[in-house]
Amino acid sequence: MFFARFFPPKFTANVVAVMLLVGLTAPCGVRAVGLPQSSASQADQAKEAWQKEFDAVRSKTQDAMTFSEDELTELIRRCDALLPQIEKLDESRRKVYLGRLAKCRGLYAYVLEAKKNEKK
Repeated sequence: MFFARFFPPKFTANVVAVMLLVGLTAPCGVRAVGLPQSSASQADQAKEAWQKEFDAVRSKTQDAMTFSEDELTELIRRCDALLPQIEKLDESRRKVYLGRLAKCRGLYAYVLEAKKNEKK
């Protein structure tokens, strides 16, 4: 397998799992062992509702400094609303998405605090 050149064999399965989890495709048409070919396309077509909201909230991080205090407060609220849904995921996905959500929320909270301090 491609990854065997760069990672010890015991880590190869973990690398493939992480790549699939974060949405990266395997190089050279390689697919994870044990997953049917159509499951990836079905997953893409039927994203869960929380995932769409998660992607929408995360997509705004580059523009965080341009948002008003009200918009930032709303984004923080949306992050908080996603938390219980992500906590229901399996352990691996939960760890990844909770980490991403925490970073995203932290950025919005930091920018909001900076804007509040700027007014003073």
